[in-house]
Amino acid sequence: MTEPEHPYVERMFPEPVDPGIAQPDRAVCSVEHGTMAHLEGPGGEGSTWWQGGGAASDRAVQGITIYPPTRGVATQGDPFEPVKIGVLIDMDLNQLLADWIDPTILAIEDALNEGVWARSPVQLVIADARGLPRENYRKVIEGYRWLVEQGCVVVLGPLISDNSLVVQDTANQLGVPCIGWTGAHKFASDCCFTVANGDIPTEGAMCAHWLKQQGLQRVGLFWEAGSSGRDYADYFRDTASQLGLTITREVKLEPNPVGLQEDLASMRDLGTEGLYYGGYGYATFHFADAFRALRWDPPRIMGTAFMFYSNSNRWAEGLDGWHGIDQLGEEGANPNYNAMIERFETRFGRSTRNVVVALAYDTARVAIHGIANAAIPEPRWVKEGIERIRWMPATNGGPATYIQFGPSDRKGYKGDFLTIRELRDGELGFAGYHRPQWPSNDHTNRSVGRGN
Repeated sequence: MTEPEHPYVERMFPEPVDPGIAQPDRAVCSVEHGTMAHLEGPGGEGSTWWQGGGAASDRAVQGITIYPPTRGVATQGDPFEPVKIGVLIDMDLNQLLADWIDPTILAIEDALNEGVWARSPVQLVIADARGLPRENYRKVIEGYRWLVEQGCVVVLGPLISDNSLVVQDTANQLGVPCIGWTGAHKFASDCCFTVANGDIPTEGAMCAHWLKQQGLQRVGLFWEAGSSGRDYADYFRDTASQLGLTITREVKLEPNPVGLQEDLASMRDLGTEGLYYGGYGYATFHFADAFRALRWDPPRIMGTAFMFYSNSNRWAEGLDGWHGIDQLGEEGANPNYNAMIERFETRFGRSTRNVVVALAYDTARVAIHGIANAAIPEPRWVKEGIERIRWMPATNGGPATYIQFGPSDRKGYKGDFLTIRELRDGELGFAGYHRPQWPSNDHTNRSVGRGN
């Protein structure tokens, strides 16, 4: 009688494979560039230093893997599987996609060259799951879930405030930390960190102070529908009241602002001297034509939607004439930014200097240092590893900007990470930092401290 054949156990998952590209003296990436535009095509379309360095239509490379330097040490022959970092694309990045992916590669290469992480390669797993305000909210949730299912221990993104708040509960439930760029102050919870592209309440206050500093008294308020619009308006309104500014008219805008020219004409006729806009940014594109039609060029300032100048050259044309909240410091002032840009140009053979390059680099640095600080490369431990980051150098902002987290601190940027710039006649100029002081410090205000 023949014995039945015994079943044998097979591997549930494929074994890691070593492609043999690691070098003893430096970190090595599996691709020269992170997007199709530079990997297969002529490159970018940005015509100035502050515009995006990619193509208007671009795609990221999937599964980018960076290998740490071997330092001449040969392993026993069993390759290590890469630790995975997710990248959640939740908006139309246009020519900025390359300026997100390439600095992310550079940040990880730099960290591996410094010996921050040497245990295994690092792989970028990318989900293009664009959501609000233009597409459906479920897409960004499913994109985050997919990255979790791929084994990512941390996710870079979302970027947009609406999407960040939508995915927040899912992130806290599934336990994989995400590092967003949103300035929404509500996006701060167990697994939700920010290396923020702005700070919505602070932006509203900064803009009110700027209008006051221009010697203006009567100002107009525009705010855009969305999760952050009311916060933009509330904090601006409160600060304007404290400073003695008069809001002549308040207008709530939709992303496609019907009647914008009429609203501006009404404000002008009411004696409005300066304008503030707070919102996501879609509506800003339409102001330029309305101002030209009215032949009106008032002092005006907006929040960090201003930085959409990098998104496309046409959008930059629409923002001409505005001051806005930015994150690029004064030229040459931040040595971390200057050195990173030099390494970027050497590594990728192209020049791009917009704010997204700095944001992307800083965000990736948080991720890889969080992984290195963790005893185990697993999401719960990586979350605690991010909390251990102290006084990390920031490439964004002014020279005093740094990144730090803690068990109850989810806002990474500290110091001069918000600046003011002006886009005028196609030139982006630095207009200063925001460093407020108490009214009591103003020696020209003789009424302060008299006790009557």
